[in-house]
Amino acid sequence: MEKVAKIKAGDEQVFKEVFYDYSQKLYNYLHEKTKSDYFTNEVVQLTFIKLWKSRHLLNEKLKLSTQLFQIAKTTMIDELRKEERYKTKVHALVTEENLFKPVNGYTAIDTYDINNKLQRAIQELPPIRRKVFSLGKLEELSYKEISSELSISVKTVDKHMQLALRNIKPVLKLGVFLGLLATISQLT
Repeated sequence: MEKVAKIKAGDEQVFKEVFYDYSQKLYNYLHEKTKSDYFTNEVVQLTFIKLWKSRHLLNEKLKLSTQLFQIAKTTMIDELRKEERYKTKVHALVTEENLFKPVNGYTAIDTYDINNKLQRAIQELPPIRRKVFSLGKLEELSYKEISSELSISVKTVDKHMQLALRNIKPVLKLGVFLGLLATISQLT
């Protein structure tokens, strides 16, 4: 309980000790539930970020491990919900907004292929870039809000967004091109 008081007071050395003492334990706990190395690492990092940012809210009467694992559990749930919203919005982006409107049987096949390529292009982005893209384009957060949430500069957010769009735009252009070809073939 002494560690809780020291962290609450802003003792960075104790915080580092807690990080080294608990990061692997948290990793094992979360990995057992998620079965994803990437996701587990993200949640462990976010847990310690939240612990530090919300240290003033720690309860000195409760064990640090109890509070830390509670933060990890709620962070994991939040991230799983975000991931589900992300998948839903990507699906909506690809299907409901008619980016690749099928015109005949051939373009319906092309549309399915392009949709898969678009989803693959988004999934193949590096994790931080995918997160920036998701927050900016799917959750419609401003660069400043993304910067705050991910603890990176607005310039870094901008750079990640530019690079993400550079990877995704060729897939979108292919879809528009195939849609144009389908329209032309209908006219002839």
